[in-house]
Amino acid sequence: MTASRITGNILVIDDDESILRLLTKFLKSEGHGVAAEINGSDAIETFKKEKFDLVITDMYMPDLDGLDIIRNIKDINQNIPIIVLTAAGSITNVVHSLKLGAFNYMTKPVNINEVREIIQKAFLTSAASLQHKNFYTFLSSAVSVFKIKSAVEHLEGISYYLNSMLAFYGFTSGWQIQLALTEAFTNAVCHGNHSSPDRDVTCEITFTRDEVAISIEDEGGGFKVPDLKNYKLNDDKYAGSGRGIFLINSYMDSVEFNARGNRITMIKKRN
Repeated sequence: MTASRITGNILVIDDDESILRLLTKFLKSEGHGVAAEINGSDAIETFKKEKFDLVITDMYMPDLDGLDIIRNIKDINQNIPIIVLTAAGSITNVVHSLKLGAFNYMTKPVNINEVREIIQKAFLTSAASLQHKNFYTFLSSAVSVFKIKSAVEHLEGISYYLNSMLAFYGFTSGWQIQLALTEAFTNAVCHGNHSSPDRDVTCEITFTRDEVAISIEDEGGGFKVPDLKNYKLNDDKYAGSGRGIFLINSYMDSVEFNARGNRITMIKKRN
């Protein structure tokens, strides 16, 4: 049985008509509503007039580039998830787009399965988001430690807890923190513990007035941390956990590993 998918209205922006047609046809076949624009200026006007749940934009276009589009759209709706399309090797602008608030990126040529997976992640993260409150002004510190059996399905529970606490303590960059947790926990289960049911993942979440720190530790033998400065998109040696670590490094303000390589600590400052 195929798991049900979340659908929504998606704005697709690309000056390559063949990619625009491909994505439009695929997204409609998945049940999404789609608006397609071939230039950035028209896309911004369309975004102002209609309600969208997600934006997919090319990074390089004649009138407005992807970074300009992200800035404009985030000025209108800070919470809209944006997925960036880019050529392999365009690492600098990918990092800039993530720092500006893009949800994720995809490289060309487009992989339909990757499109489906990233869109579902975006919708799940958006659906889990809650309105933030101001109670955090009374916060000194709050620490929670979970020892979780090594199975990806437990991610939903820890994500729900984290999202609730992010909202309670007023963190407006919750989706970025959620994605970092998702990548780190999945890496710990699949690559650290090799999905062994006899191993645990320890998750420690610490909130203070100014930041949230998340540590994820597996019981595996550890691994050599990829050199993020020399990371290149579609580089085989960074397949699997390396892509996740790259995304974490882009989303979070500070990322550190222990000497063994089986514990990651991620910090996000309050916006």
